[in-house]
Amino acid sequence: MTEQQDIPVEAEPRDDSPAESPAPGRLVPVAESIRYRRRAQQAEARIHDLEQQFREVQAQLEDQRNQLALAEAQRDEARQQILFAENRIAAERALVESGVTDLEAASILLSKRVDLNEPLGADALGRHVEQLLLDKPYLRAAAGGLPPPTAAPKPRQAPAADLADAARRAAHSGNRRDVADYLRLRRQLATH
Repeated sequence: MTEQQDIPVEAEPRDDSPAESPAPGRLVPVAESIRYRRRAQQAEARIHDLEQQFREVQAQLEDQRNQLALAEAQRDEARQQILFAENRIAAERALVESGVTDLEAASILLSKRVDLNEPLGADALGRHVEQLLLDKPYLRAAAGGLPPPTAAPKPRQAPAADLADAARRAAHSGNRRDVADYLRLRRQLATH
């Protein structure tokens, strides 16, 4: 006959099986003690595995939060760029419609007065354009619609007598400048 050894148990009774747990100070058979210890070790290993899985899930969650924050920042930056581009296009359209001659200069001056990174209404933009044109009237096209005449002299028609004089001068002096003048006058008479 095998002899069973009794091991004292000083553990508190488990919640799931209060009837089976021995009272404090009672002796428990060795086989049952080994089973309890094995179950306790398995539970501890399971707790360790679950804690590790929990830490991994927390790390993944933190990575995803960081990625989400980065994506939101990129989205906000893209929205800001789109808003700026839309406002710039609307400002240039308003300047062209108001008859501005130098669009680039007017755009620069308008951007100094108006923050194109903020939402702008068409009415507010129109008021800013009109105020700019009142302050800087030289940006608007002239009333006649044509640019002012230039100061360059009109080329004059070379009469045949001037051609004969230039030919004599070129033949007599042999100077390059006189020959070039003769040829230019001759070309002008030939085209007319």
